[in-house]
Amino acid sequence: MNGLGILDELGLKYNTDKASKYTIRGNVIDGHDYLRQYEIFLAPLRDETFTLVELGCFTGASLKMWKEYFPAGHIVGIDLNSKLSSLEEDRISFICSNAVAGDLPEKLAVYNDILCIIDDCSHAWGDQRRSFEMLFPMLKSGGYYIIEDLECGAAGAYPAYPPEVMDAQVFWDYAMDRMRILRVSENRNPEKYRPFFGQLPVHIQELEKQIDMALIVPGSIIFRKK
Repeated sequence: MNGLGILDELGLKYNTDKASKYTIRGNVIDGHDYLRQYEIFLAPLRDETFTLVELGCFTGASLKMWKEYFPAGHIVGIDLNSKLSSLEEDRISFICSNAVAGDLPEKLAVYNDILCIIDDCSHAWGDQRRSFEMLFPMLKSGGYYIIEDLECGAAGAYPAYPPEVMDAQVFWDYAMDRMRILRVSENRNPEKYRPFFGQLPVHIQELEKQIDMALIVPGSIIFRKK
């Protein structure tokens, strides 16, 4: 396995739905096909020593995939299912927690080398935004924050977690990189554009300043930290 395509092959090996194909109850179906997109950005990190955090572990297949793909990486899984602690092994740790729990940053503070965070949790926009606000600042410079399954929130698939209007608006402003475009416009014409940023909470303004890139791929969004 040389070059790009390694990550998807490992996804198929461990049968994670992030791969191009996924086997469930003996049937092979199309997976989310995220891994071919992610590898474009994550391949340069393969030989780095760092921590990857995944919010939502499901069967634990992706944790094993990440461990093999990053031979010097430490993988941390976050999930409410305490039984998944059985997944712990060399270079795989588990924290039983809600992804929006206020004490989660404190629990992750022991890892000062986080270069990748993947949100595969509730898929509700409001939860995704709250996790992003808490955890994105914990990334090292040049790290990636990936939010998956955006279509679930868009389709209202989780009506028990309705995002507030501001939640969804700010989230998609990030997704379309609209803030960065307007930031340039603000510098050119501050009288016209400055009021827009003044309407955003201060912590959101600070988060925007830390974003180097926001890229949408089918079903997910990839942020890179400055």
